[in-house]
Amino acid sequence: MKEQLYILFCESPFQTNKVDEDFEDQFISAKENGFETLLFNFEDLTSADRFSVVTKRIKQNEELATVIYRGWMLTPKQYSILYNELLSKNYKLINTVEEYQNCHYLPDNLRFIENRTPKTVFEKFDSENSIDKLIEKSKIFGQKSVILKDYVKSEKHDWETACFVLDASDTDKLKQTINKLIELRDKYLNEGIVVREFVELNNLTIHSKSGMPLTEEYRLFFCNKKILGIYDYWEEGEYKHSKPDTTEFEEIAKRVESNFFSMDIARQKNGELIIIELGDGQVAGLPDKTDRNEFYKQLQICCC
Repeated sequence: MKEQLYILFCESPFQTNKVDEDFEDQFISAKENGFETLLFNFEDLTSADRFSVVTKRIKQNEELATVIYRGWMLTPKQYSILYNELLSKNYKLINTVEEYQNCHYLPDNLRFIENRTPKTVFEKFDSENSIDKLIEKSKIFGQKSVILKDYVKSEKHDWETACFVLDASDTDKLKQTINKLIELRDKYLNEGIVVREFVELNNLTIHSKSGMPLTEEYRLFFCNKKILGIYDYWEEGEYKHSKPDTTEFEEIAKRVESNFFSMDIARQKNGELIIIELGDGQVAGLPDKTDRNEFYKQLQICCC
């Protein structure tokens, strides 16, 4: 008998037992493609004094069942709490805590993609001295341009002040940009800071609001080592090329220690493709132009 699969969504912060409005279209598509759905309160999970009641409205399941989370990003600690709370009710998230972090934190997924991604250095941020250590590591870039992010997210919409540094050897500018990134990320800073070599990507357009350059990027999803699909990353701009062949990336995906993850790739100006980063498939957003119904149809197929 075919195993019943579950998708876990965040509950609306305004109405009990209703899906978060930002995921309503995915909630409908999941149900239409044969998934059972569960809800939990995201605010409970992310509150220091309420996380123990995160699954209070989820009933005990008779048999152990696989569940896939589709929702807002979680720290590994928050994911661990959710994983264990669900397991106590006979639901097992598709990725273990270790598998979640493998793709959620860039430094953790470098070992899977290092030969196909830009040169990268990183440093955990736990003191002012951390910045000095990172600047020292960044000497390997010489006078090349670099971009900055934390272990998960960048502030690319503040491109000139918190993301891009024209010359990595300009230590004053590099430090200023690192500090601005830390200021903007504030309490949402994920673990540490990453410095990456800036590579010239194929241009699409300029973002209508932030002025950030948009480039030819794609998001791939993989489940159980099978590709679900490849999707245009940006809604703005014209993708003039046909979608790239994914054969090489499907081979790389077989080595990634995760059951459900995303892979962002981009086309360089010379035509070659590179991997930007991996992401846990449960918290990786669906690009705006993605057909939600087709995504959940393929997810159901790959899970079987």
